[in-house]
This record gives sequence, C-alpha cells and structure tokens, in this order.
Amino acid sequence: MPEIRFGPAGIPLGCEGTTLDAISYCKKIGLGAMEVEFVRGVKMGSEKALEAGKKAKELDIKLSCHCPYWINCCAKEEQKLSASVRNLMETARAAFALGASPIVFHTGFYMGRTPSQCRPLVLQTLQKTLDKMDEEGIKGVALGAELTGKHSAYGNLEEIIDLSHEFGLKKLQPVVDYGHYHARIGRLREKKDFEKILSQIENSLGSAATKDFHCHFSEISYSDAGELSHLELGKDEPPFAPLAKVFIEHGWSGKVICETPLLEQDALKLQKIYIAEKR
Repeated sequence: MPEIRFGPAGIPLGCEGTTLDAISYCKKIGLGAMEVEFVRGVKMGSEKALEAGKKAKELDIKLSCHCPYWINCCAKEEQKLSASVRNLMETARAAFALGASPIVFHTGFYMGRTPSQCRPLVLQTLQKTLDKMDEEGIKGVALGAELTGKHSAYGNLEEIIDLSHEFGLKKLQPVVDYGHYHARIGRLREKKDFEKILSQIENSLGSAATKDFHCHFSEISYSDAGELSHLELGKDEPPFAPLAKVFIEHGWSGKVICETPLLEQDALKLQKIYIAEKR
C-alpha cells in the first residue's frame, strides 16, 4: 500500500450497502482509506460503528469522518454555537467507535465580521468540544479543520494552521481541500504551487504535520466568490500529478480522500497517478 492512502468520500458508487459493506468493497478494489460521511447528521448507532471499525482494522482500511454541514463555530447565536458542539460531539463519538480520525468539519462563516472578530468564538466552541471529548474519554480522534472554498467562510490556510497551533496537532489538524484552495485562495497549476502549501504547513507546525496528513482532492468549478461545485477528474482544475510529486519528494504520508462525483473511480485514478510518479 502506498505511503499515501486513497479512498472515497462516502460509500462507493459501486457498493450497494452499508458502511460495513463499503469498507470491504474498498479493500476489494484496492483502496486503503474511506471517509464516513455524516454530512446530513450522525445516524449510525454505536453497535454498527464498532462492527464497521472492527472490519476496517481487520482489512487495514484507514477511516476518517465528515461532520454534519450545519456547524458554525463562530455563529452569532448561542443556540447555534451549542448545536455546533453537539454535532461535533456526535461525530466524535461515532468516530471513536469506528477507530476513525480526523473528524472533518467546516469551521463557519464570517457573516460580515473580520477574522479576528470570529477567532475567539471559534476557539471557544472548539475548546468546549475538546473538553467534552476528554470528559467522555474519547481518545485518538482529532478534529480536522477543513480549508473552506468560499471567501465568506472562516478557514483559509492560515486560519486552519492557526487552529492547529492553538490546540496542537494531536487534537486538531489542518485538512487541506485542494479544490477549495484552487477556487478560493490561488490557482494551483505547478509543483511549486503545491510545495508552497505543504511548506507553509511544515514550517508552521513542524515535521509531525507531514505524517498522517489528511486532505481532500477533486477538480472544481468556481466563481469570484469561490467554490461552486466539485467535478470529476479530467480538466486538471487543479491537476493532481504535481501534488503527488511533492508528497513523494518530501516524504509525506497520510490519506487523500476523493470528493469528485465519481468517488472510488477517481480515487483509483489518483492512486494510479501517485504510484506512477513513484516509479
């Protein structure tokens, strides 16, 4: 299995079944990872999560989870902040049973405020979540702050690195979505464009950030406001081969989760590109 593992965001298109079935399917087709999608809410009971986690460990499939979309760690209403903690905790409990990490979440929206105005609320909301995780004995599950795709959303590269600085990599790690970066922050074209991102992470967080790195990849359509939609591979918007080269040359390990509409089909294509670059 490559040092970088590849897998789909959710149950593969070719699998008609549950998360448990999807884990076996990923192994069968030669993938080494999968992200369990809870974007519409956590509806997996602890018994099923434990069973799926046992299967993933047996088959050596590395799992992560994606939290519900309705999280805003810098909401203006206390009720929404509390709901964000609740959704993060529900995902953390499921991930703990699954043996999955990190739990990927979208931090929130500026809503007409500056990043410096939003930051204290984000820190407060995430600290409450981490405290509750400690109280419940949830270990080995990191929060994964995703690089967001819209200019209106909290979560550019600097902001997610800052969150890892604040809480430490074991508790919160940056999750780079390269499609989002391409749409929001800068156009990714060449190897040096990807090196800039990974160098910024390593220089800020140390060599530990290069191990068990978690990221998302898809091609993307975008406007001046940022992300519009995830696209299947084919137009190199952004290209993956330069990123694969950087992973290999700089010795990064971890997981690449494919978020294109073709899920496992494009995950296999990404893996094929990565393996070809290693030769």
